[in-house]
Amino acid sequence: MMKSLAAFVLLVPLAALAAGPKPLPDSELAAVRGADGISFAVDLNLNRQPDNTLGDSRLIIGQKVDERTTYIVLRNIGGRIQMVGLNISPQTAADGTNYVALTLPGYTRFTDTGFDSISVQADPHGAVSGNLGRISLNGEMMMQGQLRLWSH
Repeated sequence: MMKSLAAFVLLVPLAALAAGPKPLPDSELAAVRGADGISFAVDLNLNRQPDNTLGDSRLIIGQKVDERTTYIVLRNIGGRIQMVGLNISPQTAADGTNYVALTLPGYTRFTDTGFDSISVQADPHGAVSGNLGRISLNGEMMMQGQLRLWSH
């Protein structure tokens, strides 16, 4: 009895591996139902050192107008962004069409998020030639709603 049980336990996984995954046609895939989709919680730290200091980081966007290249330079982009309530789930509309719903984050917190300066200059790696402003976000935000995506 024990030998046959052991053989069965060993053969079942091998049979499952031999079968392998099989592609589903769209009609069968549309009938597959899950629970609530996939939910995400995000804790994003951008360009922050453990001691909360910044280096000299830059985001550089080049543009060419009339054969002259200028650069938008955003200096020291960074901060912490925490988001809860991001969700991706398959849905069916009232007319029977299927779509993917991306739920907006229910709660977002910004801590020292932004950049130190923005400038437009000819040399993207040179000293910042001017300062058109800075952004610093600290606070919380709550949203509701969905972004709905249909494929064609």
